[in-house]
Order: sequence, then structure tokens, then C-alpha cells
Amino acid sequence: MGVSLIEEFLTGDSKAIRDLANNEAALVGFLTLAKGIDDLPDISIRFYEESRSLYQVTSSEHSIDELVEILSEFFGVPAKAPGKSLPGALRFDPTVRYMGGIRKDQTLFLKKLKTGAFYGALWPWQRDAAKIEVHLGFCSSSMSDEDYNQLETLVQKFLNKKKIETISDVGGQIHGISLPSFLQMSEMEGATYTLKVTSGNRTGHLYLDGGSLIAAQYEGQTGNEAAYRIISWDNTAIQIEEADSDRDREIHDPLMHVMMESLKIKDEAGAEPPPPSPDPQVSAPPPKAKKAPRPADQSEKQKVIQPVKKPAKKASMPAQKKPSEKVAAPPSPPESLVSVPFEKTADRSVGKQDQMGRTGKLLIVLGMVIIFAITVTVGGKLLKKRQINRRYDQLIADLSVTKALDAQIVLLMQYIKAHPEDVHRSELEARMNDTYTEIEKRDYEKTILDVNGLPIDEKYEKKALSLYTAFLRKYPQSPYAKQINEAIGGIRQLLGTAYFEDLKKVASTGYLERYAAYRAYLEQFPQGTEREAVERMVTDLAQEYYGAIEKQTASCDAQENWDDCIAQCDRFLSAITNGAAVEKTKMLRSTLQDKKDVVELKVKAALSADDYATSRKVYTDYLEKRPDTTQKETIVQRINALNNDLARQAAWKKMAAYATNPANDIFSRIRQLDIYVENQASGLYSTLSRNLREQLNPELQDAIHAQRAEEEQRQGLARQQAEQDRRTKEAQRIQRLREQVARQLQPVASRFVDHGDGTVTDRVTGLTWCLLDSYLDLGKCIPYQTAKDYVHGLNTSGHSDWRLPTAGELAILYKNTPFFPGTGAAWYWTSESFAKGYHRVVDVVTSV
Repeated sequence: MGVSLIEEFLTGDSKAIRDLANNEAALVGFLTLAKGIDDLPDISIRFYEESRSLYQVTSSEHSIDELVEILSEFFGVPAKAPGKSLPGALRFDPTVRYMGGIRKDQTLFLKKLKTGAFYGALWPWQRDAAKIEVHLGFCSSSMSDEDYNQLETLVQKFLNKKKIETISDVGGQIHGISLPSFLQMSEMEGATYTLKVTSGNRTGHLYLDGGSLIAAQYEGQTGNEAAYRIISWDNTAIQIEEADSDRDREIHDPLMHVMMESLKIKDEAGAEPPPPSPDPQVSAPPPKAKKAPRPADQSEKQKVIQPVKKPAKKASMPAQKKPSEKVAAPPSPPESLVSVPFEKTADRSVGKQDQMGRTGKLLIVLGMVIIFAITVTVGGKLLKKRQINRRYDQLIADLSVTKALDAQIVLLMQYIKAHPEDVHRSELEARMNDTYTEIEKRDYEKTILDVNGLPIDEKYEKKALSLYTAFLRKYPQSPYAKQINEAIGGIRQLLGTAYFEDLKKVASTGYLERYAAYRAYLEQFPQGTEREAVERMVTDLAQEYYGAIEKQTASCDAQENWDDCIAQCDRFLSAITNGAAVEKTKMLRSTLQDKKDVVELKVKAALSADDYATSRKVYTDYLEKRPDTTQKETIVQRINALNNDLARQAAWKKMAAYATNPANDIFSRIRQLDIYVENQASGLYSTLSRNLREQLNPELQDAIHAQRAEEEQRQGLARQQAEQDRRTKEAQRIQRLREQVARQLQPVASRFVDHGDGTVTDRVTGLTWCLLDSYLDLGKCIPYQTAKDYVHGLNTSGHSDWRLPTAGELAILYKNTPFFPGTGAAWYWTSESFAKGYHRVVDVVTSV
């Protein structure tokens, strides 16, 4: 049963429902957890409190550790354990905000899904730590109120169905629940089946359809009478059978009404006086034979006392049932009818004393019995009153935790049925009547809500009337009958009002559809209170429609295609026949048609191609026929444009003649043609002039090439002369430097030999050096790699095997006297280097 409920709930198409459908196992586990907690003993529902969660109960006898263990089976480890502070990550959690925060002594469980989270919370009471509030729910910002209500209904139905499964075995035999209670549960569940009810040798059938009791059968009785009899039975056995699909509805009263009537019938049957039973008689002792008087022995005491005790017990029994009855005094012993013959006068004082002693004892015993009976009676009354009060207090407690009004009625009916003589009966019946009034009010409000929730369509009137009449059949004497009858009378007006409200919501539909809807209202509700408003809506719609067409003309003008706009005007005029907007639309259509005519004139004129005179005649002829056209200004502008075209045509012919004349300088022809092209940015002559410009381009290129070749030749000669001058100057500079260094070497000629070819030999080391270093040769310092390349490319004095010197070689040259003359460089690269980390370090030698 629970699986079908879940499948029915998961048919929704919202994002939250799809998420739950993808996690159906979690949903089933959540419902199973709620069922497990609901089955625990000492679990109660707080009636006078708005439920914060899908499932909210109060535990009275279970420790928080036990409840944590139960919830952990589904949720796992608590997100916030009891006695611990709330983790920082949960401070802004949606569930924590929804619950209004979590105290230190409270516990929170979370099982998160994609769109929300199942949560469980344990809230110990502040004033009674033994009581713990248990919350089970689902928190999702993407779940609508409608989906949440469906989920809440799913939880309640799941729990109720499980209860029915618990009390019903495989064969359909119901145990442990009374017939009224089972009928109440069936109504809440909307069950459909047949109940076979047996009590002793009596058997009846109750037929349910969608939770409603529709028929009953007992012996020759059917309908309400049979239902009254069957429901009033005690010690019933209930068996579930297949529903009878052919059974017609015979009972139209609500289930509460039927159960109350059955209770009244049972009370009336129980109030009938029982058949009279013989009053207890005290048997008199048999007549005794005449004997001489003697003292009474023990056997005689028994014979005297025993008739007294028996009536005393008999008399005390009715007193326990009816306190108003008095204990009947036992009959006095019968007088002897045997006569004794007179013999002589004798002293009988001893016998009289003996007789008086027996009578005194009898009276004492009788008094003790009476006192005992009174004590038992008064004590029984007090005990019974205490039991009644305790029983009544328990009922009130049960009612306080019972949410459903129907379930309260069942509790009250069962109590009155079980205790018809209860002193609180009148109070309970008054409370039951008040509850029944609340049920009637609830059904009235539900009827109004159901009617208000009906879609306003062609079936609205029939459906609304059906709901109203169903309520009147259910409550024919209802105080709400007047409102219902007024509502029935106002269905037509209500339909019109609802229709009008819907009209205000159709703004997103097309104009003609809205206009048709407005006209349909005016035709269907000619006397409707909103008629004037709808007529204003028609006027506003016409103006709005015209405004939309007028706005659309901008697009039509841009595309120079007015067919759609003209068609819109035609549709407007075919539907709307009067009003200021109609005249505006007619004028707009005339303007659009004239614009369309202008376009057609353009097409006709274009057929004449370059014959501007013929094209101009097309427009002048139209003006002669339609001098009052709205596009006269446009046509005149077009004629003026054609006159300009004729002028441009003449100018082009003149330009083309000059540009194609080879006698004119090509550069002059191109210059004049470029000016013409620049002035003719668009149009026919722009294309012709550009084409002519392209045609003259080869001739222009030949002239340009000739000029360029001449210029290149001139520039080449200039460059050769400049290079020759540079080389001469460089050679002169090098020569001057060599002469300068040679003069510096004269003082140290004993060590250094100048060969006169740019080289010098050190007599000390025998090494041959370049006379000029790179600083003098290039006029600047150079990097190490450049220095290596420089040395590699040297061919001074015809030598090609020059190399960088070592640090020692340079030191001998510059650090040992006589020194080689300085050239101005502060230091020199050597050929010696080594790697250091990611770098290479090169040794250098300073010149000073």
C-alpha cells in the first residue's frame, strides 16, 4: 500500500519532486523511520500547536540517547550532537534557519539531496526533560507549497495505511479496533471495499466507496436503517471483502451523522426498562409445636438470625445501582397462631426476659448489617465517582492530543457508548455537538474552497451546483444553508465575475482573441455588473491594437513592404466596426496603401534603366491622377532626384570623355577621375567611374614603374657613393689609429715589434697581437659572445686563426713592464670561463 502512495506522489514534474524520485530509496527510508517512531510506546501528538515539520510528536519515556540511536539508522551520525555547540558550517544552513536555530541541548540530523535535505531534530522540553519533541521533515527552497502539502499528505497516509495493515491479517480479518474507529480510518484513507460485520449470530455488510459509506445491508433492511443497526453492535468481528462495483449509493448522510444516529438508537435500546423480576422475599420460619419455654440455645439463634441476614444482603444490592433507593427493613418475625390452653397463672418473667434478650440481639445484628450496607454504598459511590473522574480526565487528555475532529467524535461516541450513565454525559454530548458543528463548518468552508478552486469553464456552473447541493443533502438543516442558497443563486453572477477576472488575465493573448473574449462576455452576460468595465476594456483594446499597428508601420517602412501592416488594418476593421480607433485605422490604411503605390512606381520607373526622362514621366503621370495622395511629397522628391540623375549623367559623360583621351597626361586623367569617384560615393556613375579607374590602372602602373625605375637608379648610385665615402673614412680612421699606436710603441720597441701590417709581436712571450683591439676598431665595448664572434672573423694581416688570450697572457701584456700602451678600454675578455650554478663566469683582466 505504501509503494503505490509513493509512486502516486512521485508523478509530479517539479524539480524537487524529480529529485525525490531519483532518491526514492531515501524517501522510503524516511517514511519507514516515521512509521518506526510512530509505533513506539508513549508517543503523543500535541494538538494545540502548529506542526513545524512533516512529522512531529512528543516522546515521554525514551531517553535522548535511545532516540539518537533510532534516528542514526537512517541519517547516520548527527550533524549536531546533543550537548555540543552548533558547527560553524551549519550556522547559515537553510534547515537551521527554518528550525529557528538549534540549542546546545538539541540534536540535528541531516541527509542532503540535490535540491534539499531530510532532517531530524530532537528538542528536549525545558520544564520537563523527560519529554522530547521529535521532528522529521524535508527542507527545500525549490519545493512549492503545493508539493510540500502533498509530501505531508503522503506521510500521513503512509502512517494510516500502515496502521490498517498492522491490524489486518492476510485474510482481511480486522482485530483490535472497533467498527466506528475502523470506519473513521477508512474514510480518512478514501478506501473502497466491502466490510462483513459479525456480532454473535448477526451478520451485516457495509459498502464503502472512496472512504464514503454508500450502502448497508442487514437481513431485510438496507440503507441508513441497516447501517444504524450494524454500527450499534458490540463485540464485532470485521472482515474486508472485495468492493461491490454494482452497488448503488443508498446512504447520502456523512459518516459522522450515521454513527451518531446509531449511538442514539443503541442508547434508546439500553434505556428500556428490563422485564420485572420478583422482589426478594424473606421466608418466615415454619410454625413450631407447642413447647415449654426454655432458654434459646445456639441452634435457635441461628434460626432467628439467618432470616435476618439474607434480606439485608438482598436489600443492599439495589442501593449500589440506584442511590435513591432505601434499604428495606427486614420483615418482623411472624406471630405464633397456636393457642395454649389456660391452666393457671404462672410467672413468665424469665421467658419474657429471654425473649427480650433475643430481640435485642436481633436488633443489634440488624443495625450492624444496615451500617455495613450504608458504609459499602457510600464508599462505593465515592470510589465510583473517583473512577468516573479519572476516566473522564483520560478522555479529555485523549481529545486534547487528537487533531482530527472526526476522530474526536469517535472518541466521544465510544465513551458515551461504553458509559451511558456517566455524570458528564450531558457535557460530552454538548462537546460532541460543538465538534459536529465544527465539522459542519469545516465542510462548509471546504465546499466554498472547492467551488472557488473550480476552473471557470463551460462545466463550472454544473460542478459548482453539484458541490453546493451535495452539502445541502449532507446538512439539510445547516445554518449555512442560507449562504449556500445565496451562492447557488449567484453562480451566474459569480461565473460572470470569474469570467471577468479571467478576462483581465488574458493580456498575453492576441488582440483579436482578447476582443472575441470581451465580446463573448458581453453577449453571455448582458446584465453583468462588469459590463461597463468590459466595454471600457473593448475601447482600450481597440486603441491598443491601433497603437500596435501604428508601431509596426516603422518596420514596414524600413522594409518598404506594407502588406502585413495593411492586412493587420483589414483584420482590425473586419472585427472592430466603431470607435475613434476605427477612423484612425482607416486613415492609417490609406497612408500605407499610398506608400505601397510609391514602391510600385519605383519598380515601374526602374524598368526604364538609364532613361531618366521616361522614369520621371511615370511619377508625373501618377501625380496628375492622384494629386491628393498622402505621398505627394515623396513623389515630388523622386522627380527631383531623377532631374539630378539627368544632371549627373551629363557630368559623367564629360568625365569619361576626358579620362579616356590618351592625349591628356595619364596622371592628370587619374587625378581628375579620383576626384569624381570620391564625389560619387554611390550610384550608377560611381560604379562606372570606378570601373574606368580600373581600366586606366595598367597605363598608370606603367608610368609609375618608369618613374620608380628612374628613382631607384638614382638612389642606388647615391647609396654606392655613400658606402664608398664611409669605407674611405673608416680606412682613414683605422690608419690614423695604427699610426697613433705605432708612435706609442716606439718607447717600448725593445719589447714590442710593429710589423706595419696591423700586427705586433711580444718578444717576451713570442705571441703576435693585433695592433688595434676591438675597442679601437669598433669604437665600443662588446659582450663576451660578440667578442668571440669578432675574434673568429678576424683576418688581420691575412691570418684567420686569431683567438682570445688567456688571463695569464693578458696579465703579462698589461701587468709586466714595459707595458703595452693602453687604448682606453678598462678591461678585456679572456678565453677562460667556468660554470657557476645556472651561469657561466668569464675571467677578465683590467688594463690598469
